[in-house]
Amino acid sequence: MKRIEILNFKSPNRAPLKVEGFLFGEESYGTTIAIVGSMSGDYINQLYVASGLVDYLRQKEEEGKITGKILVIPAINTYALNMGETFWPLDKTDINMMFPGYVQGETTQRIAAKLFESLQGYDYGIILEGRRDQGMCLPYVKLIQSGYEDIDSARDLGMRFIHFRPYSPIETVMLQYNWQLWGTKACSVVFGKNGTIDRLSSGEVHGALVRLMSKRGILDTSVFEGYASNIIEPDDITVLKAQCAGIFDSLVGCGVVVQKGEVLGRITDALSGEKLENITAPIDGVVTCQYANPLIFQNSIAFRIASAITKR
Repeated sequence: MKRIEILNFKSPNRAPLKVEGFLFGEESYGTTIAIVGSMSGDYINQLYVASGLVDYLRQKEEEGKITGKILVIPAINTYALNMGETFWPLDKTDINMMFPGYVQGETTQRIAAKLFESLQGYDYGIILEGRRDQGMCLPYVKLIQSGYEDIDSARDLGMRFIHFRPYSPIETVMLQYNWQLWGTKACSVVFGKNGTIDRLSSGEVHGALVRLMSKRGILDTSVFEGYASNIIEPDDITVLKAQCAGIFDSLVGCGVVVQKGEVLGRITDALSGEKLENITAPIDGVVTCQYANPLIFQNSIAFRIASAITKR
């Protein structure tokens, strides 16, 4: 294992911003993969998985099991992690909205540029992400249709769902899109509730990363087969919004198969306790995401349900 410096920016009022990566199989001429961890200060699950993977790969390297080249960068936005912020603390910008970066630009643009430079030339790329709302979700692969995507490598992760959808204009400045354009077979793995550690979903993601590296000849280890991934597109997802604000009581969890008409959650008045709303399933399907806080606002997304689909 080699500990490498990705970037080091001086700060006027605290220690320098230092981002490090861990390189395994440096001398290998085999298949290569880079794994990027926390880019937001509340992506604790993502940091947890990435750091745990470093420890796992260290052991495998000692056993001579690394057959490719692996780069793991556990955290990018270390300032935000230290301060309990979501975005870059000084100007509240999102590093994952700054790619491919600009070396003469604002701080987060320069961070993105240095990071993107270090990620060039890898065969495969995985971005560990959390949700951008107040929800928690069943772990899934997010693969945008840039025209350069590779669905076969996404399947090798063996996760239950691959959310395969066209990119939106805003995503042209995100890492996955730019990484794909530069020839890396990149996708994101989205999981967990932001700001917490979910051992169950984190363990599933760790296993998926090891599975991909094993199947692609980067890691010499035996793995269990995962799911035959269901490919879901935006039209396969039904969004259920709260009709009123109050105390949110979810009766089901992510991954639960539900039937049309089944009560999924209830909302009660926070002061009087009056029953305000029963949230029911409008279709048969699987709950993929749910609101993760006990107090819900009107029009907040309470549940997302993936409908049964034909195999693609």
